[in-house]
Amino acid sequence: MVENITQLLQEYKSTKESLECGLKWLPKNDYAKSKIEVINMVISDLEQLEQQLS
Repeated sequence: MVENITQLLQEYKSTKESLECGLKWLPKNDYAKSKIEVINMVISDLEQLEQQLS
């Protein structure tokens, strides 16, 4: 289970990096900014879950 969480965590971090790169081209994109906030919350939750399971 920890392996799956780790993999999912890496995918979310990769998605966050992609959105942040896109913001360089479209800095006023509020939709992307809000998605990054949601992804940050998911990443935080997954990191906490990963620590609890380790």
